Amino acid sequence: MVNATSAHPRPHSGKTRRVWQIADAITAEKGRRAARGEVRERLVAEGGNPNTANTQYQAWKTDYDQRQRANRAPDAPCDIDPRPLQVSSDGRLLIPLDMRAAMQLGTEGRVVATVEAGELRLVSQAVSIGRVQARLRRYRKPDESIVDQFLAERSGLWGGV
Repeated sequence: MVNATSAHPRPHSGKTRRVWQIADAITAEKGRRAARGEVRERLVAEGGNPNTANTQYQAWKTDYDQRQRANRAPDAPCDIDPRPLQVSSDGRLLIPLDMRAAMQLGTEGRVVATVEAGELRLVSQAVSIGRVQARLRRYRKPDESIVDQFLAERSGLWGGV
């Protein structure tokens, strides 16, 4: 199947197709784009060739990134390819402008930092709120206004003020 926005056709069979399936599965499991090493490791564990994994991963990644860009809202966070950054001896890290924009960092400059398996993750307040809103959106009833309900309750408490 060829994606209309992709230059890379999805393989129909064999180990090349398996690389794409592994990359899709890891992406679904982790909630982020699969990393080359993760895909290569799984394919090799299944008896696959690491070079096939590397080559097909690059094609899958290009296709995945193009699909993400095409399907993303203009203000949604996006992926930025890895690049080296310098952490100074006092622990300061300068995050480039394009990365701050992708993180929806804004001018407040505050993030929540976690370390998972030795990996530093920085999440802006805007992205965190967006994730919570997306998770809770499925509980919202059509034509329901939480704000109107809240104001009606408060108005009742305050005696119709």
